[in-house]
Formats: sequence, structure tokens, C-alpha cells
Amino acid sequence: MHHQNSQAAWGGLTSFLAPCLLLLCLAFSLPAEAQKGKPLVLDFPLDLYGEDLQHIPCDTLGLCVFHTLIHNDSCQFELLHYDCNLQQVGHIRLMTPLETTLEAACYGDGVLTVLFQNREKKRRSGHGVLLRYNCVQKKTDTLSIDGLAAGKVFSLERHPGLTLFTAARANNKGKDLYYLPEGSTHAQRLYIPDAIDYQIEDFGVDTVMHHVLAALRSTVNNQTLLWLCETDYDRNILFTAQLPDTLGHRCESLRMTLLDSSQWLLAGIYDSRANNVTMGVYTLPYHDMQFDSLSLHPYTTASIIAANNSQYYHTGGKIMRDTNGIVFITETLYPEYHDRPIYNYGIMTYEQSFYGYRYMSADVFIFQPDGSETWYYNFPYDNILSQQIGSYLNFSFLPDRYLLYYTRGNDLVTMLTNQNDDILDSKRTSNLFPTSASSPYSYEGTQMKPWYGGYYLLSGKKMSTRSSLGGSKYFIHKLWYR
Repeated sequence: MHHQNSQAAWGGLTSFLAPCLLLLCLAFSLPAEAQKGKPLVLDFPLDLYGEDLQHIPCDTLGLCVFHTLIHNDSCQFELLHYDCNLQQVGHIRLMTPLETTLEAACYGDGVLTVLFQNREKKRRSGHGVLLRYNCVQKKTDTLSIDGLAAGKVFSLERHPGLTLFTAARANNKGKDLYYLPEGSTHAQRLYIPDAIDYQIEDFGVDTVMHHVLAALRSTVNNQTLLWLCETDYDRNILFTAQLPDTLGHRCESLRMTLLDSSQWLLAGIYDSRANNVTMGVYTLPYHDMQFDSLSLHPYTTASIIAANNSQYYHTGGKIMRDTNGIVFITETLYPEYHDRPIYNYGIMTYEQSFYGYRYMSADVFIFQPDGSETWYYNFPYDNILSQQIGSYLNFSFLPDRYLLYYTRGNDLVTMLTNQNDDILDSKRTSNLFPTSASSPYSYEGTQMKPWYGGYYLLSGKKMSTRSSLGGSKYFIHKLWYR
């Protein structure tokens, strides 16, 4: 690992920052007497650290970087802990059997939690290890567990008294929610007696009441049915109910955020029952096992009907909460097909071949805790084509301002506005690192995550185009907003 404060690194990001007066500036190097204006950068050569490096921000307790490497007949897990100045303060190594995979990781309550799963004949077994690294004490403990799922783990959350994760079923048709209470070594799947077939849409934890709220999706007569299940930490069913909707509209996705003990805001996209077209976003307050009124928030016309009168697809959305409000983002896309020539007995014809998903725009809503809408913006994308459906646009609440941004390869796209719909800095695209036609590097997997305060982490792979891994690096830059 290399701390890099070189002029080359500084010059690259300076070129990106110079035209963006309202955007991001590199953090000052610390300690305080260090020269100001130098970037804080971590570089990890891929030929030494491998290509599966991951990092998780740990609030003011710093940053954890971890990876696995194969050594002969065993697998080595390495975790590097850095403080907020990107100075290393912790380091652990753990040897695991070769047939072990790192499934998921999360941070919460001062602890980084990593889930490993054993494999038998290249298939996931029910056995694994839960590693917990205390970012305050710089100490690690491990727990052997069983009851793990046969499919891929999608999300992992740790709370005082309970660890939760979602995982795919063996047939990859749907996913389930698994509970691992504190002190237990056996993960157990959420079980709802006599329930119709369902999969997990989302979940949340009320740590005051020690309740888990699960959003479930079922399909009945080819139509989506969304419902809730509230349990305690031991999976005892406390409440189940179908989401209310209207005669004219149907809820199609469900995301949730906890506002206060027993107080939740639910949100998602809704369809018109008449033509099955996604029309906008709904909000639904839920408290003390009761629903309030469902509110509808329509999209602009541009997000509903494409230029050729076909229907757009919409992602189920993501919800984020801040003391300044609740933001909900969905994205508009469509599958793109190109004609491909084929030959049959020497005669050329054409057939349509799937080319990818073309992203058109993102719809950004800001809500109050009661579900009332306070701000809406349709953010247009520029030529995003992806082979998978995902989410690109990110959002930050700033004092009296909103920052919308996403990364794509070597580009950072940003826009700054306020709650009065005044655009303070128009949407712009900036190169993160200067390149030329003869540049020996390309950039992959670039992403920017909020850290703590006004700081961000910019990361990705700087790949050498002249060799396989030699010269290629995984980089992490510390940035701050100005």
C-alpha cells in the first residue's frame, strides 16, 4: 500500500476541480502542520492486493479496506483500517480454508462485520464465519455459524442484538430474510405460516422496540401484491397486512426508512391499473402497526412515454433519510436492441440483438416525514448504456442546497440546486483524471461515496492498458465539498 501525495496525483485532480467552483476540493493533509492543498490518496497495486478490493466508510472512525488472496491451499483475508486522515491504525490477517468466499460486509455501531461462507464441491454450504472488527478497540473476533442460504447474499446489516441478511434461494427465484440474534450461532429464515409465495423487497430494524419490518412481494394472477410483516428479533410474527392502494392504481415497489421508534415512511413506484404504465411515486406513513393515507406523486410526462410511444421501465427506487428531509430516487430506462446480420444458406437477413439498457433520466423527490412532497426534479442522463439494471444518481443534502452527482468511468457528472428550484450550478461533466488518446491507463468502477461531514471517498481501478496487472491500481481519494 502506498500513500501518494505526488505532484502528478495533485495535478490530475486539480484539472478536474479547477472549472468546478462549486464542486469538490481535495482534503487538506493532516496533521495540522502538514502543507495544505495536497491530496490524501491510497493506492493499492493490483498485482500485490488482487482485484477484489473493497472498502467501507466507517464514519468518524475512519475507513476499512479489505480483500482476499489465494495462497496455495488456503485463502488469506486482510483488513486495513485507516483513520480519517488515511493513516493506518489497524491491520489484521485471517487464514481461511480455500473453499471459502467473502459474501457480504457492513458497518454499524462502531463495528465492521464480514460474512464468509464455506463451499462444498463449489456450492455454498450452510456453514460460515462471521468476523467482527471493532473500529474503536482495533480488536477482532470470529463466530462460526450455520443455517446460511444456498444462494448469493445480497445485503447484510448489523444492529445491537441482531444481525440480518438477505440471500437468494437455491433456484435463484426470489430471496429470503435471515435472522442471527446476538449469542446465537444459527441463522434462521423468516417464516410466515400459511403465507402465499413471496420474496423480500426491503427490510428495516427498529432498535428501540427490537422489531424488524419486512417488505414482501408476491405475484397473484400475474399482478404484484406488496405487503408488510413486522416481527420481533426472534422472528415471532406481530403484524401482517397488504399495502393499501386505490382502484385506479397499484403499488409496484416498496422501500422504507425509519423516522423514529415505531414511525416509518414507505415509498415506491405505482402503476396505472388501466394500462400497467408506471405513473410516479407513492408515499405511505406507517406507525404503530397502522397505515396513514397513501399519497401519489406523478412523474413528468417525459418519464412515462418514450418518443416512439413505447413504455419506459422504472427502477424500484432507493430511499435515503437526512435531518433535512427524505429523498427518493427512481430511474427511467429501456432495453435497446440493434439489428445484427445473420446468414442462412448464404442469404443475409437481420435479427434483433439485445444491446443493453439505455438510461434516460432519474426522478428525484424530497418528502417530509408525513409523505408530503417538497421538491421534485427530473435529472437527464447522458448516453448511459449498461448491461445490468442498477442505480447511478446520488444525492447529498447540503446547507440550503442539493447536490446531485454520479460517476461513469473517468467522468463525474454534477448539478447543484436548491429547494426553490434555482439551479446554482448547471449539470456538467468533468474528467476526474486527464487522459489522452495515447494514455496508458483506463478507469473502471469509479464511484463516489459520502463519508462524514462534508467529506467524500472517490474510488476505482486505474488499469494499465499495456500490461495485465502491472501498473494497475485500486485508488481511494479523500475529497471534501467546498
